[in-house]
Amino acid sequence: MIRNLICAGFLLVSMLGTCFGAAPKTPAREVFGIRIGMNEDAVRRRLEKIATQQKEEKEEEGEGEQEVWILKKDPRFDYLVVRFDARHELWLVTVVARKDTVRYSEIGDLGNAKTASDGRNFTYKWTIAAKGKQPGYVVLARGTNPDTLISYAISRNRNR
Repeated sequence: MIRNLICAGFLLVSMLGTCFGAAPKTPAREVFGIRIGMNEDAVRRRLEKIATQQKEEKEEEGEGEQEVWILKKDPRFDYLVVRFDARHELWLVTVVARKDTVRYSEIGDLGNAKTASDGRNFTYKWTIAAKGKQPGYVVLARGTNPDTLISYAISRNRNR
């Protein structure tokens, strides 16, 4: 009986979190099925299913390249920018949101973020340490609205 009550209580708390859009404590290490460290071909295969490549820029010799992809049917995000290093591995992805559609709190627990604001611009930064074979990463959310973001980026943690 007590075991059933504990299970029911856990289920209720889980459902409430889902209903109220509880933020993840730690921001995700991937977006749209791509993650830092993926090779360029794998990233392109995934993005070709959900987006149209708009632009590709080669960086200076040995520095990699940058691509802009317009999302086909996403109601919350408009486009994303991916950057690859000289080894053709993804080291940065920036996602640009449609106006007033994504709250900072949906990215991660704001209590765990470093925050900065000059009153007109708002920034939240999460630094996630490496865990096992998973490399560390940084998530940076920015905007001009105190509640909703314009963009957020996931990048390789430079302090590896």
